[in-house]
Amino acid sequence: MGRLGGMSGRRMGVDPAFGDPMSVDVVIPYYRDQRMLDRIVAALARQTGLARPPRVIVADDGSPTPPTVPPEVTVVRQDDRGFRASAARHLGASAGDGEVILFLDGDTVPAPGYVAALLAALDQSPDLLVVGRRRYGRFAAADVSEPIEVLPDPAWPASFYAGTDDLTRDDGGWNAGLWRGVLSAVCGLHRRLYDLAGGFDPRIVGYGGEDWDLAWRCEQVGGRLRYVPGAVAWHDGPDWSGRGEDDPGHVAQKNAETARLARLIVSPLTRPSGGIFGVPLVAVHVHAGERGSGADAAACASLVCWGDVSVTADPASSDAAEIAELFGADPRVRLAARPRWWEPASQGAGPRRRPEVLIDLLRPCALGALDPGRLRALCPPVGMLTLDDDEGRVLARIRTSRALAREHLWGDRPGEPVVIHAADLGVTRFSADDAGVRLERILGGW
Repeated sequence: MGRLGGMSGRRMGVDPAFGDPMSVDVVIPYYRDQRMLDRIVAALARQTGLARPPRVIVADDGSPTPPTVPPEVTVVRQDDRGFRASAARHLGASAGDGEVILFLDGDTVPAPGYVAALLAALDQSPDLLVVGRRRYGRFAAADVSEPIEVLPDPAWPASFYAGTDDLTRDDGGWNAGLWRGVLSAVCGLHRRLYDLAGGFDPRIVGYGGEDWDLAWRCEQVGGRLRYVPGAVAWHDGPDWSGRGEDDPGHVAQKNAETARLARLIVSPLTRPSGGIFGVPLVAVHVHAGERGSGADAAACASLVCWGDVSVTADPASSDAAEIAELFGADPRVRLAARPRWWEPASQGAGPRRRPEVLIDLLRPCALGALDPGRLRALCPPVGMLTLDDDEGRVLARIRTSRALAREHLWGDRPGEPVVIHAADLGVTRFSADDAGVRLERILGGW
């Protein structure tokens, strides 16, 4: 059955004939907008197609005056220490116990079938994060669930969803970035997936990016994404990108978000090429070589050309002293045991981020000659890739963090490793005979 936590026999369906529906929390971050909150709460009370109403949790981001809500609505509050919508969402999610968590922004009003459409998509899919369709309009002062004036949708979401088959088609490389299609204003997921990913990061302060960060981490722990265009919610006013694109304040806010995401999301789409970050794009553990001297150090020297990489070398290597001398000032290379990035994730440990690609270098070779983007694209969605030499010996075992999670957390069964001959990719093995490897020749290129 796989490790789905016993959920495969439980339905998320809205029809009570299918048995008890799963419990649902709707979390609304709030700050000083009582009229809009009243409209959202009223719209949630009028949802259609549900066997039982969701629990509504309002997460107040330190408003001077707490919100007023009906008795069945839960309110949680945090201090006002700047724009902390990410922390507010996580506070609200932590206050609930629903098996499904839906998020709505405090200026986004759900259409009558919004909740039912998301729940239908989540039915029996505990590894799925869904995003609804956010439309735009202007509301009247009266309590209505739909705007009196419809505003144009921005062009990019429809184009992105069409190009990715509603967030279900990934090219296997780094360039798809399906997480860019997730909006925290209109998204939902099973609590198990939320907890495995670590939830919204409460340390994020400032506007924007926390939804992409959560979606990327959900993918890393093996989650899938899907756009549900039938789940419509209305944003009060135009899209953020249409509120002054040429305004210096708008540009500065977007630039701050971009700089923040470079540290959080491990992707070439968010980072300067060759930058050094706490969580690298690729992590390599160099196992101790067989014989001779210089081969392990040469392998490390080959790998640093990737830039955004972390290399740990077995302290038992015969090259330990040379590696320490060569890379003493380079934070990307160190003598250490294999990092915990290779271990399965567990719930409740906060936001967790791992390198996209994990490599065990079993025999020293010039792996750095291969473009890491191509290497990522060769990795199977489940299981691993091995690079073999001409004699059939494995030089490296390569897998993605997502593939590791699909196996350990969601019960996917990997087949036999995908085997590629290193010579076919231009990767040569460093000789490990008794004479060893002349490092000056490797470093000097002669």
